[in-house]
Amino acid sequence: MRAPGQRWKIQRQRSNATALLHRGDCSLYEATLGFLDHGEALIALAEPDIEPCHICNPQTGLQSPQ
Repeated sequence: MRAPGQRWKIQRQRSNATALLHRGDCSLYEATLGFLDHGEALIALAEPDIEPCHICNPQTGLQSPQ
């Protein structure tokens, strides 16, 4: 199992807000299941309705293959 900082999670879209991609260890959004791997997180960031969290900056962990 990968460390939480090497996994990612999506906070679903709510009303007018866009969905957010978080690092697995981001405390702004708690999740116990449904973590994404490196490839899935890259796909999620490419989606127009998913943005990276501006606090945990999940895209920094995606710069090189894990």
